[in-house]
This record gives sequence, structure tokens and C-alpha cells, in this order.
Amino acid sequence: MEYLNPNSIELRAQSSNIGSILIDSGKIKPADLEQIIALQKQDGILFGEAAVKLGILTEEDVAWAIASQFSYPYIKAGEDTIAREVVAAYQPFSQEVESFRSIRTGLILPGAGKVVKAIAVISPGQKEGKTFIASNLAIVFAQLGSKTLLVDINFRVPRIHEVFKVENKCGISSLIIKRATIDHAIKPTAIPSLHILPSGPTPPNPVELLGWHEARELLASLKDIYEVVIIDTPAFLNTADASVISSLSDGVVVVALKSSTTRESLGMVKKQLDNSGIRIIGSVINEVNGKKRRKP
Repeated sequence: MEYLNPNSIELRAQSSNIGSILIDSGKIKPADLEQIIALQKQDGILFGEAAVKLGILTEEDVAWAIASQFSYPYIKAGEDTIAREVVAAYQPFSQEVESFRSIRTGLILPGAGKVVKAIAVISPGQKEGKTFIASNLAIVFAQLGSKTLLVDINFRVPRIHEVFKVENKCGISSLIIKRATIDHAIKPTAIPSLHILPSGPTPPNPVELLGWHEARELLASLKDIYEVVIIDTPAFLNTADASVISSLSDGVVVVALKSSTTRESLGMVKKQLDNSGIRIIGSVINEVNGKKRRKP
């Protein structure tokens, strides 16, 4: 099995110190910084402790700054730039998000041969958690500092633009038919290393559009630009779209919803993937209580 190249995915510590990060973000002023440093030296305590003791920052502010210092960005509670279901963006140190990091680790283990960069997240049916898994997986890759793109190729029921609160007037469908440029279609997010490519206008012929050589060329171009490309897809067994998308990727992660997805439907998906020579590089059980369990 081939995997993402771990040499291109590493924690990138920034040279900026915590004080500079807080000033640049507008959370403190230079005068505040002087007070914090003075108390830090006087009492022999940590910078964050001094800032909280003075009432200049909250403990959450300090945690955010430390995470930013080590290129591990997340969104503070109260901010509303991404839907709350993207737990990795809001609670990166929670046990729930640790499961996403476990999935990520399984995808970046070293292996021989071709590098897997484009990963399609699929499931047999609708509402089994594909968007939830794809979005959080994209976040945890971006939190490593990896240049990550989350692509919505679910032309049937697109949701990525809603989750990340961006417009969907222009997207991958626009790029395939050459009605937009990559710079215009791709959207930034509150997580610096993560960009979003929404689905764009719904085409009347999704399967045929995805079969165009322009679609394959576009995916190849995106893989040249980004270190990791995560693709959200429609229900695998409901249309032929997901099968075509899977063939455009380097491998797939199969999602099953606990107590909902059947063994029979998973078997049908696996059979189609095997017949098409598409590699399954991981599988995830999306549990009802929100926890995930990775299967080898």
C-alpha cells in the first residue's frame, strides 16, 4: 500500500514568540506586553500565567497563542467562521479529535511506491458522515502545517460550502468547464493551511462531467499545488458519481455509520472498488455518540 509522504508533513514551528503573535492578532497592545513581561520576571512565572493573573488574557487566549506559535491553529469558542460539527477546528486537544489524528497517522505512514495525495471519503449511502469525516480530517492535516485542500465533488447534495460558510457560486464544476480560474474558485479558511474548493453550480450531467479529461487534468493540477487533497463525495451506491471520483483519487477512506450502514452495502462498495482497481487506504466507523473508530 502507498501512503502520503511523511517528509512533507511535519510540525512547522514558527519563529515568532508568543508576545508577537498576540500583538499581531490584536489581542494585546505593546503596553500590555510590557506589563506581562514585568510580572513574569518579578514572580518567576510563565508568560501565560502572568497575562491571566493581570486579567489581560484568558486561559483560552493563551492556549490559542501557544497553538499558533507551533503552527497548530484552531478557532476560539465564540467565533463562528466554521460550523461547530468541525470539532477539530474548535477542540483540537479533545479525545474526539484524537481519533481523527489516529486516522491521519494511518495515512501518513511510510510506504514504498507512489505517494497518496488525493483521498476520496466515501460511504455506501447518505447521511453516514462523509462530510463530517472529510472536514475534520482536512483540518487535522492542515494543523500539521500541510498545505491542504478540501474539495466538494458531491454535486447531488453539496455541503462543504455550508460547513465552512463560503459562497458556492463558483467551484470545481466551474473549473472543469473552464469558466473560472483556480485562484477565483478556491476559498481560504480560518485555518491558515486549509483551503476550500466548493462544488460550484450543479451540472445537469455530473457523471459525464467527471468523466471528461479536464476533470482528471484538474485533479492532477491540484495535487501539484497541495500536499493533501481531501475529497467529499455523494453516496456511493446511489449514483455512479462516487465511483468515478474514487478513480480520480489515489485511494479512498470508507465511512460506515454505526447501527445504520449494513454489511451488505459495505460489501457492495468493496466489490465495486476491487473490480475497478481502486485502493481502500482506510475505513472509519462513525459512531452515533460522535466518536470514531479506525479500522485497519
